[in-house]
Amino acid sequence: MGSEASIILESGRCSWGKCYFCGWGKREVHVTPQELLDKLQRFLDKKRGVEKLKIFSSGSLLDAKQFPRWVLKKILQIVRDACVKEVVIESRVEHVLQNSLNDLIVDGLKVTVAMGLEVADDEILELLKKGQTVEEYVKAAIKLREKGLGVRTYILVNPHPIFKDMNLQQEVLNKSVKLALKYSDSIVIINTYPHVDSELWNDYIKGVWKPLDKGQFEKLVAKWESNPKVEFDFNNFAFVPRFPPEKRVKLKGVGIEYLKHPYYEVWQDYFLRFYTPPKGKIYLLFLPCAYKKPYTKSKTWKAILSGISGFPFFKKIHIVAVSSPGVIPYEYVRYYPFSHYDWEEWKETPEIKMQYIEITSVRVENYLKAHSDHYKKYIAYFRPDSETIKAIRRAFERTGLKLIEALDMETYNKIVKEGFKPAVAHPIAVERLKTILKRELIGEEDKV
Repeated sequence: MGSEASIILESGRCSWGKCYFCGWGKREVHVTPQELLDKLQRFLDKKRGVEKLKIFSSGSLLDAKQFPRWVLKKILQIVRDACVKEVVIESRVEHVLQNSLNDLIVDGLKVTVAMGLEVADDEILELLKKGQTVEEYVKAAIKLREKGLGVRTYILVNPHPIFKDMNLQQEVLNKSVKLALKYSDSIVIINTYPHVDSELWNDYIKGVWKPLDKGQFEKLVAKWESNPKVEFDFNNFAFVPRFPPEKRVKLKGVGIEYLKHPYYEVWQDYFLRFYTPPKGKIYLLFLPCAYKKPYTKSKTWKAILSGISGFPFFKKIHIVAVSSPGVIPYEYVRYYPFSHYDWEEWKETPEIKMQYIEITSVRVENYLKAHSDHYKKYIAYFRPDSETIKAIRRAFERTGLKLIEALDMETYNKIVKEGFKPAVAHPIAVERLKTILKRELIGEEDKV
């Protein structure tokens, strides 16, 4: 049985490039036609037996400026010669309307053109700066069908802050799917995510807009689950908050503006609604931050990790840092902004400390509520008089979960008398952590 495959062939720049939600269309890719064709040929040489090929182009394959006509013809020839039965290409509607489409009629190859309707509402299309109308989409779809070509339609869910109103979102989605089904062989309902370089990304950072989580998306599209013409794309590009170099700033200081910075807020939302803790890591170990970034290069984390990594239960431990940016799972400590901030603790005032404790306690509490089904035990390793452990204690009091503290006051006071800093990196503190972990985590399954 044949398979389905996808390839990205980018050249030049989208002829429109103004869509509110799209960042791909603002990119310009410099590549020669031959490089493009060679890439396709190599791909198909490796993918023997492909029956359906989807070509994504960040623009329009029917745009002669982006893809000269001879290049389009050659692409279709290469695809047909590879015994592909159907190819799906992308185009904006104006290029369908302006093109004779004769180049797409190829013996032995079904050509389907995918177009972005996005929403079947002209007023909202203006908000999206789509540069097309619903009527133009319909005319393009009819023209394709009259030529015997396939029609595939993209519909976006939640592409603008206006869709905070979920009733409006459902109403517009119903109308859009109904129209698309009338003219399409297939449609794809896509959950919108913030592309860097799009206006939507800026609104995302400002907190004006948020992506829908899986539950919200599935509720909206549930009525079409059994429709064979409808496909769903919840996470179309493995969404993770990303900040390109030109958007990055050094977050150095204390105070509410550094606790509630928009960059931190989008990450904390991600950890609650889109993140899943690693499979098999069932023991949550909260650790403090460190001045040196990423934390793994710091004296503190090196001492802790070298002390506990040799135990058989270590592979079941999920390390999560707690600091001014919030809750930070181990997998993300090297990501921006967690590797590019400094909370200047010596500048804290009593008021700032209170703000830190309350905001941090809420973040920890929210993380626990989101992922408590994943973990079996919770351990925290902090100075017992630190603001962070006070925040964590408060979070556990609110959730009713049991917290095991690994550094007691007696051990900590001994270290303070020595003047050793940071206290959690002291050998007797690390030894205390090891003792607690062995006591709590070595079960019958771990004993030899």
